[in-house]
Amino acid sequence: MAMFTLSFMSRICIALIFFSVCGISQAVDFTYSGFGNVTAGKVFSATGLEVGFPDNSKWKCPCYIADYSHGSVYESRWTIAPESRFGLQGTASFTDDFSFTGQLMARHAAGDAEFGIEWAFFTYNLSPKWTVQVGRKRLPLFFYSDFQDVAFAYNWTRVPPDVYGWPVVNYNGANLTFRDDIGGWAVKSSVYVGKEHYKEVPIAKLNDPSRVDVEWENMYGFDVELNRDWFTVRGAVNKSKQRRLRLGPNGLEQFSPDPITFGKYSPQTYSSLSINVDKDDLIVRSEISKIETSIRGRYTGNLIGVGYRFGKILPMLTISRFNSFDALGTGIEVDRNIALTLRYQLTDSSFLKFQLDRSRWDFLNGTDNTRKLATVSYDFTF
Repeated sequence: MAMFTLSFMSRICIALIFFSVCGISQAVDFTYSGFGNVTAGKVFSATGLEVGFPDNSKWKCPCYIADYSHGSVYESRWTIAPESRFGLQGTASFTDDFSFTGQLMARHAAGDAEFGIEWAFFTYNLSPKWTVQVGRKRLPLFFYSDFQDVAFAYNWTRVPPDVYGWPVVNYNGANLTFRDDIGGWAVKSSVYVGKEHYKEVPIAKLNDPSRVDVEWENMYGFDVELNRDWFTVRGAVNKSKQRRLRLGPNGLEQFSPDPITFGKYSPQTYSSLSINVDKDDLIVRSEISKIETSIRGRYTGNLIGVGYRFGKILPMLTISRFNSFDALGTGIEVDRNIALTLRYQLTDSSFLKFQLDRSRWDFLNGTDNTRKLATVSYDFTF
């Protein structure tokens, strides 16, 4: 996260909240909401090779990586640190069409306490169908990206890490959104441009003790979501140029892509397709993703989950998979995860969830490992 962006947006958000709450500016209408979860987990079974990912000197492995983007790692002891988090969101409306939204998050990232701004953007309604936003937002790579931190909004204790696990989750820029009803379908579509400079990315801390920064430049993308009754489909594409820098003896030095061979940046493309069903008590969740890079190869991820409501109880079975290919298209790794989730609705604004995961990493060279994880979570909104 760029420090100048954080500092600038922090001052805007704090000032707007202060003036709204204190009533100094009667023209500003302020609303807020919050969310959070307390999640405890433990690895209770492990077989196979320790690969040093995550770093065995930092975590007491065998380990299970629950969230790559934020470096959330469970060990063979009960802990609430990896995934428990708290968020507060506020909106200051200056007119019916012009507002500012900020979202603060508190969590642990790669074992370290972190407090930062996830959202900080201005919104202007051009018309009932068209909206423009400028500032810092979640990067809409996948179906749950916008509300990945709000565990109350989905059925699992976490979104499946085989699909949702990449270094950049936010961007600074602008987007244009269209909403309408067309032929009985509710349509939502956005186009956006921007960039992100993320300092000390948590995903890198999983196996690299050095500071690693990630830059995504010249970013642009679009997403389209269609909903009709019980059926929802969404597709998204994101393109950018990326590079990684590691803190070395001479300061921050580019190590990917190789600057001598490939230059300063290398292009990459993220694409995803999600199809979801909510018909009566039947729930189906599915998503596929594809990441193409010019130098590091290709990655694919997919998930399929099926559940059925019995009153306040929802059991769900989810299977997800991640494939990694080198630059020549040869498979180098296959990760598989099976999750059994039981969700119980406590109130209209809270859930209690229990989940068992079995993860297998197959390195396609005769070695693999298996980890089993148990988690229990209390998710709430207010």
